[in-house]
Amino acid sequence: MKKAVLTLVVVLVGLVGFSQTNNQKLKYVTTAPDGTVAMTVLDDLSSNDIKLESANDFYRYEILEPTTAEAVYESTNMGKECTIDKSQLSAGTYDIRLYTSNFVITSKITISASRKIHSPAIAPVQDVVAARE
Repeated sequence: MKKAVLTLVVVLVGLVGFSQTNNQKLKYVTTAPDGTVAMTVLDDLSSNDIKLESANDFYRYEILEPTTAEAVYESTNMGKECTIDKSQLSAGTYDIRLYTSNFVITSKITISASRKIHSPAIAPVQDVVAARE
């Protein structure tokens, strides 16, 4: 009986120990020339979310393919932050541009192969162009 209880306890401890989640987050910080934080990109590796935060309100953002500087995604925004679901981007490095009323903030992000960008707030560029016509 003691042996069965001990075996059960060891199994339960092993299951609990291995089932814990890894809450890693990547943080990209872009600073202004005066050293203040201009933009922060928080990439939660345990989910599909990327959070953009700016010291100033931004009205638009773009995600750009760095070699061609063509917009892969763009969207409008009101306020100092937004959340992007990253399931629609291929793995790779991208440039992000935030447009404020006074300046443009640019930063780089890397999307790993295991996580990608999707959001109802983000429309592929072709859809945005078609909607404007």
